[in-house]
This record gives sequence, structure tokens and C-alpha cells, in this order.
Amino acid sequence: MSARLNFNVRLLDLLHVCCQMREDEQQQYLAVTGLSHYDPDVAAAMFWNLPGVKAVLLDDENRALAIGGYQEVAAGVWQSWMVGSPEAWERHWRAITKGSIALMDLMFDEFGARRLQTNSIASRTRAIDWYVRGLKMRPEGVMRGYGANGEDVATFALLKSERRTKRGQ
Repeated sequence: MSARLNFNVRLLDLLHVCCQMREDEQQQYLAVTGLSHYDPDVAAAMFWNLPGVKAVLLDDENRALAIGGYQEVAAGVWQSWMVGSPEAWERHWRAITKGSIALMDLMFDEFGARRLQTNSIASRTRAIDWYVRGLKMRPEGVMRGYGANGEDVATFALLKSERRTKRGQ
């Protein structure tokens, strides 16, 4: 199975992925937005309207495996977001990892990023492991009680100056 990044994100694909969003991603979405329940229509609309870079990782049949992107929160500093289904992660985790790294490289090389950052509620231990081991991001700490319901939120970043060393290039 090969996968490819595409910057022509379709709202239909985003809604489809949001309808299948993993439970831990839903919990994070609620912690960040402060909403009381998860609604895939509302989530898809919110992600669709985020400014910045959006990309979809497509499989051989042009099905969306994961959709994500970055929004610039300060000059050269980009915050990530991403949605995926349990099935996509179970069957295509390697392609999702490679696609995410490719997008990170593009952010540094084509979009002027000097820092890429992501947040995760601390309970998402598998996601946190992926940020550190898979994406080579550096843990920066925990914002205690940051989530809407008091969830602790862990922060991670990768600097452009660290990228080549981190990826063994």
C-alpha cells in the first residue's frame, strides 16, 4: 500500500474522517474546544475553517486515511492538528507516520516554519509515544489543568535547526 499527500482537501473527506474519529482524538477535541459532546459535523466545519495548511493522506483508492495541517500561531511557529480513524491507524500507521514527516519537512522547506508544535491531552499515551519516537518531536512540558475540564496537556515541538539531526540526515 502506498500513500500520498494531497493539498486538495475535500470537505467530504474531512467529514468522513471526522465521523470515524478515534475516541482519544474526540476526547482531545472536547478538551481543546470546551464543547460538551462530540459532533462530527461541527468538528469537520471547525477543521475546514482553520487557517493555514491542510493536507490529506490518500491511499491507492483515493480514500482519506488521515487529514491534518498546521496553522501559524506566531511568525514561523505552526501548531498542528490531525484526525484519523481507528482503522486507518491500525492498518496504515507506517504510511501515516511517513506522510506526517513529509508534511513536516514541507512546512520547514516551503512554508517558512522554524518551529512545529503539537499538544496532546496527557492521557493519550500512545499518541505521545508517536510524537516522540515516530515524529522525533521533543517533549517540552505539561500544562497542568489546561483542558476545558481540567485535563493536563503535554506539549511537543520540533525546530527546523533540529530536524536533520533528529532524522539522521
